[in-house]
Amino acid sequence: MTPLKARYLSNLTPLRGVAALLVAVFHFEMAMGRFVPARISMFFEKSYLMVDLFFVMSGFIMLHVYGSGFSRGLAKENVRHFFVARFARTYPLHLFTLLLLVLIVRCLTNWGNPPIPLEQPRDILPNVFLLQSFGVCHIYNWNIPSWSISAEWGAYILFPLLALWIGHRKTSASALLAVFVAAAYICIMYVLPRVNPLSPSTPVPHNLNTTFDYGYLRGIAGFVIGMLIYQLYHREGVRAVFGSDRATAVIVLLVIAGLHFAINDALVVVLFAALVYNFAVNNGALHRVCNNRALQYLGDISYSIYLMQIFPQEPFSHGWRLPGVTGTARGKFNIDFPHGLLYCAVYLVLLFALASITYYVIERPCRKFINQYWG
Repeated sequence: MTPLKARYLSNLTPLRGVAALLVAVFHFEMAMGRFVPARISMFFEKSYLMVDLFFVMSGFIMLHVYGSGFSRGLAKENVRHFFVARFARTYPLHLFTLLLLVLIVRCLTNWGNPPIPLEQPRDILPNVFLLQSFGVCHIYNWNIPSWSISAEWGAYILFPLLALWIGHRKTSASALLAVFVAAAYICIMYVLPRVNPLSPSTPVPHNLNTTFDYGYLRGIAGFVIGMLIYQLYHREGVRAVFGSDRATAVIVLLVIAGLHFAINDALVVVLFAALVYNFAVNNGALHRVCNNRALQYLGDISYSIYLMQIFPQEPFSHGWRLPGVTGTARGKFNIDFPHGLLYCAVYLVLLFALASITYYVIERPCRKFINQYWG
């Protein structure tokens, strides 16, 4: 079957792992203690954009793997294979982490006692059905990072049609999709009526950090960018210029600078698109580094890292505080750099261990079982 013939893009695997760790550090600073003040660097403050890097990579990889099959038509077997594979990849671990979190909150905290806005029973079903990024909830909730899985599924549902359209009308489809992406980002940042759920009177910054309300739009836009940038994958002239190690160094530095100086979020996503393309086509020193066994493993367990990060944070949603932390609200906890760095390192080691367990016990066996019997 066509999807099985695509070359594995091994360079993107470690990139997923690094992105997952940076999202985890971002949430560490939000939930437990900010140890790099915004006045020094906005790098971690802006690391919520790593989710957009996931979206771009996903669109790129999906078109790489399934594009040739869907470009000729939407054969029933191809469509079924695609959705079964996506379900096997994303849903079992999502459902496990959600139910485990619900069990912890119900049994160990008696629904929070008093309940907190992020863990309300009424929001469980939207999470079960992956609707938490479509505006049906009033706040990001339960396993907060899973909103992006909901948004990703919005893109998955559209993907076969988009791939067919691009396959038949590459130039016009790409142009119209580029217009859609620009319009989506402009609307998210400047037009749509976004509200801070924890402080409705506080103005919302002009950024892309939307989750429970317009997260689906953010996810689809990033996914489409990945599909658009894939159009350059087979162009040797572009690969020669943008796939070199020198280009890697320039793009990585630009990404770091963009996050550090907090440039416009949409521009950072454009840099992400260049980064994904560069990593995908590079066959030089970057390729050798990325194929290191440890980095490949980090990428393999990146999905578990992403969804398990909530559990080391959970006690701090119910009143725990790290020694030396000042501040009394989520996103406003602060701690000095040496202690914060130490606590964050311990947090990441614990998260790595938890992710390794769920990868081998839940994620990989469930994916194999579902693909074997229904894929």
